Amino acid sequence: MDHLEFLFAGFAVFWAGLFVYLLLLQARLRQLSREIERMEERLAEAELTTAVSAAAGPDSARGALAPDSAPGSAAPTGHGG
Repeated sequence: MDHLEFLFAGFAVFWAGLFVYLLLLQARLRQLSREIERMEERLAEAELTTAVSAAAGPDSARGALAPDSAPGSAAPTGHGG
């Protein structure tokens, strides 16, 4: 009967270790799920942005010209005259 105490201690250590491992595993799983959700949101935003820019035409992909750099406009030279 002396060895039953060691057997109980061994089982207690095993179950405590298993419980801690499962808690850590669950926390990591939650973290990965949140990361996947964020990545899916970013992917959806990127696809939406790509679809909008593709629908707007090829000029929107390069970006609109600024008013001061439009063809035929006179750019200020800084010479007062």
